[in-house]
Amino acid sequence: MKKNLLIYEFPCTERMRSMLRIENLGNRMQELSNPDFPAGFQPALRTLFELYDLLGNRADIKNELLQELDRQRLQLVKYSGQPGVSEEQLSVLVKEIARAHNSLSAVPIRLGAHVPEFEWLCSVRGRAGVPGGTCQFDIPSFYAWQKRPSHIKVANITAWLLPLIPLLEGIDLALRLLREGTEALELIAEKGQYEFPLEGRNVLLVRIEVETTEELVAEISANKHLIAVRFRKLDEKLKLQAIEENIGFKLSLCNF
Repeated sequence: MKKNLLIYEFPCTERMRSMLRIENLGNRMQELSNPDFPAGFQPALRTLFELYDLLGNRADIKNELLQELDRQRLQLVKYSGQPGVSEEQLSVLVKEIARAHNSLSAVPIRLGAHVPEFEWLCSVRGRAGVPGGTCQFDIPSFYAWQKRPSHIKVANITAWLLPLIPLLEGIDLALRLLREGTEALELIAEKGQYEFPLEGRNVLLVRIEVETTEELVAEISANKHLIAVRFRKLDEKLKLQAIEENIGFKLSLCNF
């Protein structure tokens, strides 16, 4: 039976938690805004509202991301001149961070009057929060919008998402550097459990990779002293069950 690669991540800071949530919503938007998947447009719009709501509650996320990009740029500069480091590749990454930083600086991250259809989106968002509230008789204009050709709806959603693209791209870059800048440790969880003492390490993101034919769930917890991992199986009734066998997995303590 073919093994599946399962990846579980656990944020160790509130900044990482927000970045992962925004990344998840951005990826979902991309998957749902597909002209070949007409049923995806309504959930895509709901995802857009989730994204704007999340950013509205975290108005500081733009400044935090700018700080994170600055931190990563300074970290890269430290590698300059060290043996085995490609100066050309280093320069490419530093310029990529600079471009993301500049693009993000002037971006409005709240849904507002800079979006021409602001009032219409607000009315749809208000009804979307009511169970069954987007029926044809509740908001006829939304019903009519859904009858538009797919390519026009894709263009609409792309335009509404456009103000957030520098933020999404900045988060994508910061998380990519964080994930790729850490070498994974190959470990064994005896009877599905493992504890890793941090011994003073400062970790931003815990990343676990496991290849398995089973539906394994990795439950991760962390504090300033250790990382604890517990694997359990998901049974037919979707209940988590303890396991007795040893599990091989990869652990990355990301702090690029």
